[in-house]
Formats: sequence, structure tokens, C-alpha cells
Amino acid sequence: MPRPPVRDGLCLLSTYLEELEAVELKKFKLYLGTVTERGEDKIPWGRMETAGPLDMAQLLTGHFGTEAAWLLALGLFERINRRDLWEKGQREDLVRDTPPGGPSSLGSQSACLLEVSPGTPRKDPGEAYRDSVRRRFRLMQDRNARPGECVNLSRRYTRLLLVREHSNPTRARQKLLDTGRGRARAAGQQARPIRLETLFEPDAERPEPPRTVVLQGAAGIGKSMLARKVMLDWADGKLFRGRFDYVFYVNCRDMNQGAERSARDLVAGCWPEPRAPLHELLRVPERLLLIIDGFDELEPSFHDAQGPWCACWEEKRPAELLLSSLIGRKLLPELSLLITTRPAALEQPRCVEILGFSEAERKEYFHKYFPDAQQASQAFHFVRDNEPLFTMCFVPMVCWVVCTCLRQQLEGGGLLRQACRTTTAVYLLYLLSLTPPAPATRSLRGLCSLACDGLWHQKVLFEERDLGRHGLRGAEVSAFLNMDIFQKDINCEKYYSFIHLSFQEFFAAMHYVLDGAERGSGPGGTVTRLLAEYGFAERSFLALTVRFLFGLLNEETRGYLEKSLSWKVSPGIKAELLGWIESKAQSEGSTLQRGSLELFSCLHEIQDEEFIQRALSPFRVVVVSDIASRMEHMVSSFCVKSCRNVQVLHLRGAAHRAHEDDRTGGTLGAQTPLAQSPERNVLLGAYGERLAAALCTNPSLTELALCHHALGSQGVKLLCQGLRHPGCKLQNLRLKKCHISSSACQDLAATLIANKHLIRMDLSGNSLGLPGIELLCEGLQHPKCRLQMIRLRKCQLEAAACREIASVLSTNPHLIELDLTGNALEDSGLRWLCQGLRHPVCRLRTLWLKICHLTAAACEDLAPTLRENRSLVELDLGLNELGDPGTLLLCQGLRHPTCTLQTLRLGICRLGAAACAALCDVLQASRHLLELDLSFNDLGDGGLRLLGAGLRHPACRLQKLWLDSCGLTAKACRDLSSTLGINQTLAELYLTNNALGDTGVRLLCKPLSLPSCPLRVLWLFGMELRESTHRRLAALRGTKPYLDIGC
Repeated sequence: MPRPPVRDGLCLLSTYLEELEAVELKKFKLYLGTVTERGEDKIPWGRMETAGPLDMAQLLTGHFGTEAAWLLALGLFERINRRDLWEKGQREDLVRDTPPGGPSSLGSQSACLLEVSPGTPRKDPGEAYRDSVRRRFRLMQDRNARPGECVNLSRRYTRLLLVREHSNPTRARQKLLDTGRGRARAAGQQARPIRLETLFEPDAERPEPPRTVVLQGAAGIGKSMLARKVMLDWADGKLFRGRFDYVFYVNCRDMNQGAERSARDLVAGCWPEPRAPLHELLRVPERLLLIIDGFDELEPSFHDAQGPWCACWEEKRPAELLLSSLIGRKLLPELSLLITTRPAALEQPRCVEILGFSEAERKEYFHKYFPDAQQASQAFHFVRDNEPLFTMCFVPMVCWVVCTCLRQQLEGGGLLRQACRTTTAVYLLYLLSLTPPAPATRSLRGLCSLACDGLWHQKVLFEERDLGRHGLRGAEVSAFLNMDIFQKDINCEKYYSFIHLSFQEFFAAMHYVLDGAERGSGPGGTVTRLLAEYGFAERSFLALTVRFLFGLLNEETRGYLEKSLSWKVSPGIKAELLGWIESKAQSEGSTLQRGSLELFSCLHEIQDEEFIQRALSPFRVVVVSDIASRMEHMVSSFCVKSCRNVQVLHLRGAAHRAHEDDRTGGTLGAQTPLAQSPERNVLLGAYGERLAAALCTNPSLTELALCHHALGSQGVKLLCQGLRHPGCKLQNLRLKKCHISSSACQDLAATLIANKHLIRMDLSGNSLGLPGIELLCEGLQHPKCRLQMIRLRKCQLEAAACREIASVLSTNPHLIELDLTGNALEDSGLRWLCQGLRHPVCRLRTLWLKICHLTAAACEDLAPTLRENRSLVELDLGLNELGDPGTLLLCQGLRHPTCTLQTLRLGICRLGAAACAALCDVLQASRHLLELDLSFNDLGDGGLRLLGAGLRHPACRLQKLWLDSCGLTAKACRDLSSTLGINQTLAELYLTNNALGDTGVRLLCKPLSLPSCPLRVLWLFGMELRESTHRRLAALRGTKPYLDIGC
């Protein structure tokens, strides 16, 4: 029937309420009760409890007026997950307002009944389910809007950077929450950006598609928002098309209710209709995806589930056993799982880390949050000018809090007034912006007690009686608590949770700082108990609470608490914290390494330089690893400048974060790094300033190592200012992979001239090139330069750079170690280098030329150099194509009586038996050669036979020999056995990854058992040996306990 042009408001509202099921109508009433509690005109529950749809419509319009009642009802439709009604209601043209309390005729009631939409043909189950997912996930509640008002998820959602973690269980056990905590990668490997659509695709590590993917990230990083966006994009056909027929969403907070359920119940609970086609759904389980959102919010029993696993999908079991059975592949193993969690809660083969917002995405978020473009731009520029605050905004939750406070102050005609430098300050600002005057803050004390109680019991859902025990009513603290209604049997139960888990941790921290006797006897006990349980373990569920605890002890923060809330902060907590840190230093031998970044994060929150100096004064060695985000770099540098007694300081970053902001746009999950620019995304200037301050103010600091820090030219300039300060006594400086450009070498050269204490420098992994090495060599050639060691590994040097380095060798008598590994010097470059090595001034003792693109021709220059140079004792030529011809040339110099070389490394140089013959002559002639590395060359048994003749010669003085992966068999052990029985100098022999077999190893055991055999190290890793052979080796260890046998 066509609708009339003007519709009665009461009739329209009644029509919509008629579409609610009985349980939905009851939820509608409960939510309505919480909304009206905040106002003066509360609808009595007694009148609502038995009211039907028409009666409810009359109550609403009578109390609020038609338009207000209509808007309120629309918001409540969304809260009870009837977004279909909300969307349809937005299109209604409501132009006539029924007067409050106005009569409603029987005719209008009849009209309502006639306007109910006629039945429509039943949709395909799959399409019907997608429709329900769209209705449920398209809108999200905006806590800053009027009650019930929502925003479109797709319009508010801002992309997050995702990276795939390498499967490293040890690393997974060491990580937990923070303001976007970055993660160190497996050694030598970087994290790889990943798109959402490829989450369940095979990769180079695993050829089979993963069944379980863990999305992990710090508190507030956007895990749940991303999970909801996955659901919506799947329903809209934008994600996993052709991969999953159905995607189901389970919120772990709902699972905490403790009721027994089955996998069937779990799936049926996601279905929009009473009767789900379960047999059809589970017919092809590999086409199903189950999203488990918030695994870390499960109660402790879920993480240590005890009892028999579920094997049948219809079997009802406790929720913890059900989830554990699904995750452990005991139940429905073909099902795919996508799990969101804070780090370290789960270990799975494929973990994907959520890194938060880049700078571009922070700006995008501001413009999505503020509908007015001018306000968005004004707010963004204000935050961007506050470096610490802007850095913290890479965490979406912090970004939301900041935007909320900014909007309130913009609407009042001002701007953000508090200088927020820490996460605690941001959360406190949000608290103060929503908190009533001091006399009305009794409820906040109860909120803190409730949060602490929930924290210790790892509880995130609270019943009304929980609130009552802490003197709370839901309406009093609605700014900080969500209300959720869960169906239990035929009844509904009301639960409360903090608007975000991090807010619960914030209020729990506030519970500890409040002055008063009730603090020690309340939930959670004393601060001493809190710290003892926490122990600076990053995985601890108390980590963020302890960090907030430090932040609340900041003097400015204490002032805000006392002035705005009339709360006194306990004066003795600071002394407790200092005593605790001092005991940690004593137990760790004055070395701060385990939990160092976590301690720095806590100290950064307090922003008290005197306190931080006292806290760090017991430590002599500080090693901070896993520094990944800019925020963590800021935190580290902030604390480093207060390390007044530290002698050794290592700060290690994560390679994948240096350019975390270089990403293209695109659809959801499309994050691809752009081409890198040397000066893009370098660390903030404050980082270099603070490091320089540490160098100026700490005369005890003798070693500083920075790895994977994007210093850039400005950062190097600031650092060098500190290095040139008269108070700097640094001796060892390592700047590996710090994005140092060629122009920055001018500052480093000036430092080499000015700092007489600096004797070791490592610039490996920086793109210096020829321009950079020219500038650097100016400093190295200066008479005041006292540098003894310089490492220039992988600095993009070529042949021309060797001319500059040769000049240094011929003028600097102090330089004794030079490492040029990984530079394409080629034979022509080596020719220049040898000129410097042959100069009488040259005192170089160690030279590394590994992977320098050298060939046999290079040995023509090396041979005479070895004859003429009287200082060189160690030479590494590994991974160069020398071959047998090159080795023959090299041996001409090695055999010469004036050659003083003691260590020669020729690993992976394509050597064969001919090279062994030449080396045999060297072993017989040289009285200086002590160490020889021939690993990964195909010498074979024949080559070893030739080499053995030299090893058995009375003149041989060799002490260490590496023959790993040299193609040796049991036959070679005859020669080795003979050698070990004769040679009186060989102390270490490495035979890893050779096919010696049991026969060969037994041959070696004979001379080893002799008291006269001097061997102390024998490595036999990578061999298949029988148990009897292992027993024989064990017996040998028993007779010679000093003998290190590796197998």
C-alpha cells in the first residue's frame, strides 16, 4: 500500500517497535532505562516492563515529544543490533510532530497495522547472512555523540600498517603491550608488510596456506576495529572473495560468561535467524573463517584450560575448553581462525603485527573525526607541533582521546591547553574533560577500586552487583563504562565494561596512587605486591598499569589530581619505586638489559629528571633492544640523557620501522613501502640532542652503539656536537645502519680530529659512497686523529674509494684494523689498497676483505704486499672468487720468510685440491701462521691428504683449523687421525657438516684418547651418528673434561 504523504509519529514509531522480537524489545527497554537515568524525566521501569510496542511508543512520545522520541529510538535500534531499522528510519520523512500526550485514534492504530511491510520472498541463506553482517558492523557507536548516535565504520576507519612476523617463539614470549611497541625480528631479517587479502595465502616460509593467523598489537592499536572492518568488507564482497563462504565473529568478552556451549552454539549465535542451516554451513569447513576478537581479554582459566578436549562440534563444554580445542586443532581442524590479541598471548606459525598509524594516516584520522575541514586542519596542525603528543598518536586509541579533548575545547572556543608528553597525561586530560567538580568524584574512587579488582582477577565484564560493591551506579560513570546486554536462557543480563581495556588499567593505577589507608587493604593490595608481581616483565598483564602508575607520580599530574579532584597522592610511592629498581640492579650485576625498554617506558611517564637519574644511577651497562617506533626512540633518548654512571650503552632498533611512514594508499590492508629516500622519516631532532647531552654530561661513557637508528644528517650533526664536547670521553662509537648519508661524514671527520679519546668507529650499513669516504678520510689523515679501528662494511664503496683509504694507510700510524667487507672494491680497488699497505707508515694489523668481488688477479698484488708488510697479522678473503690459481699466487707471499700473517680466512673461495698442495707448502714454511679457515670449499678427501702432509710437518705451528662443509668422508679421517697423533700445536679442529660417519669419528677417537694429543675443541655437528658412537664420545669427554666435543 502506498504510504500517505504525512504520517503520524506515534504510528510510525509503533510500526518500528512491532518489528522487534520479544528479547529485542526487552533489550530496547533496558538500554532506554540507562539513557533516561541521566536525565530528569525518567520513565518509570514499572510502566515500561509490561508495555507492548504501541504502549512503548506512547510512553516515548509522551515523555520526549515525537521528534526526540524518534531520534532516541533510532539510536537504541542500533545498540540492540537492529541496524536495518536504523538505516530504514534515516530515510523516513517525519514532518508532523504529535503534541506531547496527544490522543491516538483507533484509526491511526489501524493505519499502523496496515503499513507493516508485506512478506518478501526468502533470500538465499548466504545473502541473508551477509545482509545481517552489514547491518551489524556497518555502524559503530560514537561515545562522543548523543545517546545512540552512530558513525559509519567505513567512513571513520583509517588504514593500519600490518607486518608479518617471522615465526620465532622465543621472541613471541618476550613481547607485550605498549604505545605501539615495536618488535625485533629474527636475526638479520626484517618484518614484511602484508595485505589483509593475503593473510591466508602461502608464502616462502610455508608453502601450505595457514589455518590460523594471529593479529597482534599493543593496547589501543586498533585490533577490534580491524576485526570489525574485516567482517564488513567480507560482507560487501571486498575481502576473501572465493576464499571463505562464511565469516563469523566472536567477541571474547562474551565468552567470559562461563556458560557451557558447543561449536554449534557458537556458530548459531552468529546467525541472524533462530534456525541456522548448520549442516549446510559445516559441510565444507575449510570454507569457513572464525574471527576470535580479544583473546587477551579472556579470563585466566582460558589460558590454562584443563580437561578433555572437544572432539564433536555438537558437544557442550566450558567455553575455555571449546576455544582451546578450536585453536589447538582438536575440533574442526579444517576451520580457519583469525585471532586478535595483545602480543605474547598466543604463539602461532603466522603472526601479523598491527603497527598503528603512519603520519599520513594520523592526518587522515583527524579529517575523518572532525566533520568540519577547518577544525580538522586546525587540530591536526596543533598536535603535529607537539612532537611527543603527535608521536603518541600513532596508537589509534590515543588518537581518539586526543581528538575527543580537542573537539571539546574547540567547541568552547579554545585549543588544547595541556602540554601532553606522555600517555598518562593524555588519559588524564580525557578524565578531567569528562569529570564533574570535585565534590562529585566519590564515584571515581569506586571506579578505580573496580578497575583494580578486575585487573587482578583479569576480569573485563562486571555485573551490577560488582558495581554495587564499589559504591557505583552505571549512570554515574557512563562516560567510562560501556553497558552490554547478554541473553541468558529467556532472560537478559546487564554487564558493564570499561570503554577500553587501557582505561581499566589507567583507573587501576590511580587506585594505587591515592593516599589513604584503604589502598593497601583494597583489591590488589600494596604497591609492593604490584611491583613484585610485575617485575619489569613486558608480558605481564600489569605492564600498562605500572606504566600509568609512574606517570601519575609526575609532579604536574599530581597537581592536577589534587586541584581538580581534591585527591592526595601518596608521598611514599616514589621511594618504593626507587628501592625496587635498585634491587633489580643488584640482582642483575649492574647491567640493565632484560626489561630495559619497559623500565625506560615507565621512567619516561614520570618526566622527572632527578628521579630518573637516581633510578638509573646503579647501572653501569645498559642494553636496550627492540626499539621500533618513533615513540620508543623518544623514550629511550629521554632516559639516556639521565644515565650519568653508565659506561657501556647499546641502543638497537628494528630495521622495518625506519620508514614506517613510507606507504602508498589503496584499499584496506594495502601497505607497500615506497622507494626509500636517505633523508625521509629520520628520527626527530630531539633524539640526537638527547644523545649528545648524554655524551656531554657522562664522562664515564666509553662505548656507545646505535644500530638501526634513522639518524639522518641532522641527527649525526647533533651527535657529533656531543662527541666534540670536552667532557666526552667516548672511546668506541658504533653507528650501524643509521641512515648516515655521505654529507654527514663531514661532521664525523671533524669529530675524529677533535676527540682524542675516540679509537674505534663502526659505520657499517650506511650509504657513504665515494663522496662520504672522501670527507671521512680527511679526518682520518689528520695528525690529531687517534682512531685505531674503523669498520665500513656494506657502505657502497667501490674501487675509487680505495685510493682515499690508501692515503690514510700511508699517513695514519694509529690505524690497526680495517674492515671493508661487502663493498665491490674489485681487483682494481685492491691494487690501490695494496699501495697503502706497502707504505712504511702503515701499521695495519687486521684487514677484512670478505665479499669484495675479488678474483685470482687480486692475489698478484696481495702476494708482494704480504712479503713487504711487517704489521699485518690477520687477513679475511672469504666469499671471493679466488679459486686455485689465486691461492697459488697468494701462497707465494705466505711462504716468504718476511710474511708475518697469523690468521688467514679463505672460506667459500672455490678452492680445490691444488690449493691444498700450495697451502701445505705454506704450513711447512711459515712459523707465524696460527689460524686457517678453509670452510665451504670442495677440498674432498684428496685435498685433505695434501693438507695433512703440511700439518704433520715439524715446522707447522697451526693452532686452529676450520674444515666445515669441505666434502670430507671417513677416508679423510685416516689422515686426520695420523695428524692428531703427530701434531703438537693444533688445539681446535672444526669438521661440521662433513659425511665422516661412525667409522670416521671412531678413527678420530683413537689419537684423541692419547694424553699427548693437544686438541681441546672438536666440532662434529651436522652428522648422523649412532648411539654407540655418541657413547664413545661421551666416554672421551669423561677422560678429558677440558675437551669440547660438539655433536
